[in-house]
Amino acid sequence: MATTWVKDLLERRGIPYEELHHPDAATASELAEAEHVSGHQVAKTVVVIADDRPFELVLPASRHVDFDRVCDALQAREVRLAKEEEIAELFSDCEPGAVPPLRHWRNVGVLMDQSMRVTGDIIFHAATHRDAVRLRFEDWFKLVNPRVARFSTIGQPTARATYKPHAGEPIATAGEAGRIRQLLDDLLDILHLQAKEIERLTSHVEQQTDSLLQPSQMPLVASEFSALRAKLHGQQAMLPSEEHTNDLSH
Repeated sequence: MATTWVKDLLERRGIPYEELHHPDAATASELAEAEHVSGHQVAKTVVVIADDRPFELVLPASRHVDFDRVCDALQAREVRLAKEEEIAELFSDCEPGAVPPLRHWRNVGVLMDQSMRVTGDIIFHAATHRDAVRLRFEDWFKLVNPRVARFSTIGQPTARATYKPHAGEPIATAGEAGRIRQLLDDLLDILHLQAKEIERLTSHVEQQTDSLLQPSQMPLVASEFSALRAKLHGQQAMLPSEEHTNDLSH
């Protein structure tokens, strides 16, 4: 069963939720596989220390943290991953790697990536590797009320510590490669989301059309839909892969 304190917190605030149980899932990606859902629907928590203050970074399991962007979002001089012993001390009521994205611990901030906004439900670990909860994103957002910024990337994570100078100190100019990579990430997000929406709408129209057409009209319509799908898949194939995006930005 989900950890008692997680259930108590949700029930105390009147948040409807569903308990989920599965074999050990040590990471958010493994949780997505265990529950047979997209990694975009599973919220993972990355614990960092920003200028000596702990933060939960909340983002989809399918994305990675860009520490430069986190530094900018928090206006911090330094952001680093929390050490295992720090996490164990801060989140003593959670198994390692199963910290839920909740406000339960004193002096721990919560920063959510913009890409975590979804319509419908999200899933996250309930403080153990065997238990999770499913609830509406809007309910979770109102409960946690996180700060929101764009700090994730679809590529590999950046360096795990970043220094930002104080006002008046020399400021290094950001490399063109970093700016190009950010633009490519944002563009790919938009393109992939548009492709998924077109596919969804095509399927919906096809289902509705089946119930309206006469049998004699079906072969022609089926041919038209086949051509439309082939064109859509051809456009999707033209989108650059994550590996190609990484090559362009390095």
